[in-house]
Amino acid sequence: MAAPRGRQQRGRSTDIPSDKSIRAGLMLHPGEPVREAYEELVAETGVSGAEVIREALMEKLERHRKARLTAAKNNMQEAG
Repeated sequence: MAAPRGRQQRGRSTDIPSDKSIRAGLMLHPGEPVREAYEELVAETGVSGAEVIREALMEKLERHRKARLTAAKNNMQEAG
């Protein structure tokens, strides 16, 4: 049985060789809201689909880091 959608599968995604290029596979099915957003961004920005995904990953990483910092600050304020 496959892992639930969006969940990391054991032993696969964590073993990324740092000295080799990787290809991120992404299947976007017709009618999926994510596909519509992807197509819209490719058309409006005029960049490749791969670049749209790169930019989205960087934005997601930035939001994640900010949320982590905010949570750490809140925890320090509650403890101190």
